[in-house]
Amino acid sequence: MRERNPRNVLLICVDQMRAEHLGCVGHPNVRTPNLDRLAARGIRFSNSYCNNPICMPARTTMFTGLMQRDHGVRINGQQAHPGLHYLPQIFKDAGYRTHAAGKLHLTPYVPKLDQPDPQRFPEDLEAWNRGNFSEFTTPYFGFDTVDFVGGHTSFVFGEYIHWLKSKGGDPEMLKPNNARKPACAAANCYRMALPAELHYNRYITDSTIRHIDSCAAENASFFTFCSIPDPHFPVAPPAPYDTLYNPDDVKLPPPSETERLPPIYQQVHEGKIHPSGTDNSGLTEAKRREMLALTFGMITHLDTEIGRVLDTLDRHGLWENTVVAFVSDHGDMMGDQGLLWKAFYTFDGCIRIPTIVAAPETPGGLVSDSLICQMDLLPTLLDFADLPLPGSEWREKPTPFERGSVQPLNLLGGRSWRSLLSDPEKTIRDSVVIENDEPSTGLRPRCLVTPEFRLTVYAGQSWGEMFDRVKDPFERRNLWDDPKFQSTKAALLQKLMDAYTQETPWLPIPPWNS
Repeated sequence: MRERNPRNVLLICVDQMRAEHLGCVGHPNVRTPNLDRLAARGIRFSNSYCNNPICMPARTTMFTGLMQRDHGVRINGQQAHPGLHYLPQIFKDAGYRTHAAGKLHLTPYVPKLDQPDPQRFPEDLEAWNRGNFSEFTTPYFGFDTVDFVGGHTSFVFGEYIHWLKSKGGDPEMLKPNNARKPACAAANCYRMALPAELHYNRYITDSTIRHIDSCAAENASFFTFCSIPDPHFPVAPPAPYDTLYNPDDVKLPPPSETERLPPIYQQVHEGKIHPSGTDNSGLTEAKRREMLALTFGMITHLDTEIGRVLDTLDRHGLWENTVVAFVSDHGDMMGDQGLLWKAFYTFDGCIRIPTIVAAPETPGGLVSDSLICQMDLLPTLLDFADLPLPGSEWREKPTPFERGSVQPLNLLGGRSWRSLLSDPEKTIRDSVVIENDEPSTGLRPRCLVTPEFRLTVYAGQSWGEMFDRVKDPFERRNLWDDPKFQSTKAALLQKLMDAYTQETPWLPIPPWNS
């Protein structure tokens, strides 16, 4: 087997974390010393975007390098098209030991089957809670081994529950009816009674550390996925993280001019419709501050646990042959625009995500403003490992006859970030496309982000959104109907169509002229 550079990949993923909720970004409240440490070793991307702000579509894009229209997972609960390539499988085939610890969410939680199927639906929440499943079925999309955590805070399930009980812990202590005092006024917020040393974050990082230790002892290359379900709602940090931040100290962004938003938002604000099952009415400033303070506690908690994993790399001297990537699957509105959590929204809080990469060739402490996105992750990690893209064997495949010339094939829509690590002033794309289908409203927005603007169109609707990202970073003023910006809007609509088309991959590559 040929020598790889680097020999190891550690992919750390959190769930529903906003891009600015990092100390190294300069946030006035949240403290993340270990993620700051990672950024000091590598590069932080200030304009990194998900391609869909919903868990399963976003995660499937990260693992396949495909947009939602191509891999087939448009909303939570759908199955991906069969026969796709997955990132861990590619590394496994190249000789890496592959391991996942924590949240996966690559298959549905609630498949609603009469008979549970551990082969097709190993993440079946009801089957785990009924006791039908006791061990995660592997291999799973290329993962040799999995230590599984499904769900979030109040409804966590999976192998972690067995670990918790073996440590003398009570799963009921995860739930809001056993929450610590004082009670929270903000919706979907409470103070978890379970001790931090029995929390699923500890289980996940313990599993990650064991895999790294084992591979280091045997000098084996690893692809390790450390996936923490926090700070996704319900927001429920354990002690001492539940009191780490005072709500009175939380800084809030300036209010938005919500009357300029599409009319659908008026119904959302009044609680007449509940996107993703969330009631957005009654959100006061005090409730928002409390929610943010508790979210910051969850972030500092997960940062502490990630620090234990980074310490393991220190202990084994693995930084010189390991690429470490930290990402979130999507963001969170956190009260911006009067909205909570995520749904059909394409506002910056939902779609811009924290992304940090440290690799042996990185000088450290760099910041890149280049637009990047989740579909770039697969080609980036393969590029670091000097592994070919799926389907690339057909680029120069000889054929017995030709019917005209064949243009160079764009196998995937994603682009590697590797060159940005040596030249952070460089840019690799001039736009990002975001898809978002929302069954509770029937809305199917398509979004384009450029360095200057964010444009969102809603299929079948005359209204939309356009914001100046440079002059209006908090997206306070919607320019969609502004007469002064109609030519800009027309140009962006054309750009959206062009980018949407150009990012359609050639995969699967055809056996030419067959």
